[in-house]
Amino acid sequence: MIDRNQLLDFLRGGADMAALPFASPDTPRVSGAIKTEPEDFMVDEIPAYPFSGEGDHLMLNVRKRDIAGGDMIRIIARAAGIREEEIGTAGTKDRRAVTTQWISLPARAVEERGLFRPDDPDWPGVPGISVIQQTRHTNKLKPGHLRGNRFRIAIRGADTSCIEELKSAAATVSASGFPNLFGSQRFGRNEESLVMGLGVLGIDPSAPGGRHGRRIGNFERRMSVSAVQSALFNLWVKARFADGLSRTVLAGDVLAKTVTGGMFTCEEPDTDQARLEAGEIQITGPMFGTKLMSAQGIAGTREKAIQDAAGLDARAWGAAGKLAEGTRREIVVVPEAMSVDVVDDRIVFDFALPKGSYASVLMREFVNDTRGI
Repeated sequence: MIDRNQLLDFLRGGADMAALPFASPDTPRVSGAIKTEPEDFMVDEIPAYPFSGEGDHLMLNVRKRDIAGGDMIRIIARAAGIREEEIGTAGTKDRRAVTTQWISLPARAVEERGLFRPDDPDWPGVPGISVIQQTRHTNKLKPGHLRGNRFRIAIRGADTSCIEELKSAAATVSASGFPNLFGSQRFGRNEESLVMGLGVLGIDPSAPGGRHGRRIGNFERRMSVSAVQSALFNLWVKARFADGLSRTVLAGDVLAKTVTGGMFTCEEPDTDQARLEAGEIQITGPMFGTKLMSAQGIAGTREKAIQDAAGLDARAWGAAGKLAEGTRREIVVVPEAMSVDVVDDRIVFDFALPKGSYASVLMREFVNDTRGI
C-alpha cells in the first residue's frame, strides 16, 4: 500500500523549483518587476510547418494584448458566427502579454455566414485583438502544432550593473543548454494538481478525481496525472545533474535524434557520447506510464530508483488509462538566438524555445522571482 502523505512529500520535491538544478548556479540573479505592462512580455508563436495557401481552413495570425487565450477564442467565434470548438489552436498564450499565434477557422462555415471580413485589419472589432496575416491550409490546427515560441521579456527596476555577468551566463546557456524542467505552473497553486493526480491514480480515493472525491473534468484529470509524471521527471533530472551526468551518456540511455526525434537505446556509450557532443542526439528522461520506452542497464536502474522511491507501479499508472501511457523528454534544452541587453533602463531578454519548454525555467537562471512568467 502506497503511503499517500509520503508520496506527496516526495513529489513536492520535484515541484520545488528552488531545490532543482541550474545551468549557471553562480550567476547573480536580479530582482525586478515582471509584466508591469503587457509589452514587457511578448510571445510570437513559431508554426510547426508552412501553410499550403489553399484548403478548407482559414489560418489567421492573431495578435492580442492583455487578453486571456480563452477569451480571445470566444470573441473570435462570436464575431465569425461559429462555435468555439470549430476554432483550432496550437497552444494557449499568456493573458498579461502581447502575443501572436495562429488559429484556424472552417472556411466554408465562416464564408456562408458572411461575418468574416478578411480585408479589415481591425477584425473582429475588439480592442486588443487584430488579425495581422491570413492564409489557408488543408487541416485544422490542433494542440501541439507548433515548433516553439519566441520571447521578449523585460524586467523593470532591476540592477543593470550586472549586465555583463548576465550576458556571460546567457552565452553559457546558449552553448550548453539548461535543465528542461517542468515549471511550477504544471503543479497548480499549492501543488493542487499533484493532490488531484493521486486521486486519479487511485492512491487517494478522497482526493478530487478519486472514487470518493468530487468529480473533475477530463482536462483536469489529464493535467493532474501529468503533474505527477512531471514531478518525477524533475526528480530524475535533479539526480542526473547532482551526479554530474547531465551531459554524459550511460549504457541503456534512451537517446533522441536531434533532427527527427527518433529514439533508440544506447549500446555504445563512447560512440553516442561523441554524437551528443556534436549535437546529433540528446539524452531523454522518463515521463512514467504504462507504455513508456524504458531505459536499460545502468540508466534503467537509475530510472527505476525514482519510480521505486515514489512507490508507483504499472497498476497505479493503469488506473489512469490512456492519460498515463508515458513518454520521454529531453534532459536539457538549448535556447535559440538568446540575448540580454539594457533597453530604456530595463533588462531585456530575447530567445526562442521549442514547444514544451518553459520560459520561466530559463528565466530562473537570471531572475530571483519568476512567478509572474
